[in-house]
Amino acid sequence: MYYVGLDLHKKYITGCVLDSQGAVVAEQRRLPPVLETLLGWLAPVGQPVAVALEATLYWAWLHDRLTAAGYQVAVAHPQQVKLICHARCKTDPVDARKLADLLRTDLLPAIWIPDAATRARRTLLRGRAWVVRTRTRVKARIQAYLAAENERVPVSDLFSRGGRAWLATVALPPEVRQQVDRLVALVAHLDAQIAEQDRGVRELAQATPEAALLQTIPGIGPFGALLLLAEIGTIARFGSSHELAAYAGLVPSTRSSGGKTAHGSVGPAGSAWLKWLFVEAVQTLKRQPGPVRSQYERLLRAKGKPKATVAAARKLCCYVYWMMKEGRSYDDWLRQRQQREVRPIQAVASVA
Repeated sequence: MYYVGLDLHKKYITGCVLDSQGAVVAEQRRLPPVLETLLGWLAPVGQPVAVALEATLYWAWLHDRLTAAGYQVAVAHPQQVKLICHARCKTDPVDARKLADLLRTDLLPAIWIPDAATRARRTLLRGRAWVVRTRTRVKARIQAYLAAENERVPVSDLFSRGGRAWLATVALPPEVRQQVDRLVALVAHLDAQIAEQDRGVRELAQATPEAALLQTIPGIGPFGALLLLAEIGTIARFGSSHELAAYAGLVPSTRSSGGKTAHGSVGPAGSAWLKWLFVEAVQTLKRQPGPVRSQYERLLRAKGKPKATVAAARKLCCYVYWMMKEGRSYDDWLRQRQQREVRPIQAVASVA
């Protein structure tokens, strides 16, 4: 068996091949990122060959093409690779050899690779979210121009019909008016793009039974349900609700030593998209009676808003895990949970 580590960059690839004993069979610096060139370099190595890449910005195309060419390809988590084998001398050849050696010794921290359909859905939904965020920034820029001119908006929503009518007639310096008009036109263009994307999202959600299940959660619409499914993939890959919460970046760090335990912040680790979705859903659920609101209000007084929000989002994430695992709606799962909690109390009361 031969083990190949590929250190992939935008403009070149560095490769290293090890045999089963860890001896270097071949090394190559600065291969052009062209499949035919890479396959030509790998051809003399022999079979079977296993390949390791890091999950950088450029991994997907190479993973797909090498897999299609018949190679066994694993993709490593960059941060975990760094923790396992930190090197004082960090160069591209060292990184390539490190990946090959981790693969050879079965220590490579491989990530789960979603199938092509899931990745395509992620691209579609993340793209829609990016357009919405861009529109938000453009609107904020218009507001900033008005604030700089000390113009008070007389309506609650500047971008409603009444707000746009006022914006078209308010007196502004010529250079400011020019910029505002251009940005208003850009907002209108983005509105049309988002409306078109939303039609596709609604159609896709209607054709996806799991999306209907997730939409029973207050605050989760067609877009949120589909993005949850795309980011989670198959729920079977998580052994527990805690694993899903950790993957979503909603589990705080823990340091325990000498009988003392300290919990830190959740940090930037985990899926940024899942974390964002759960936090957004909490903004709706914290206004409705239920366990998520109870969790939020209890911690709000003791820990403050940010920690209360993350804790409530983590609770919701655990609910989503069991909803998907058991195929139950949000209300149905909550009822079942309450019944499980009531039974022990009733049993104790009957004994007393």
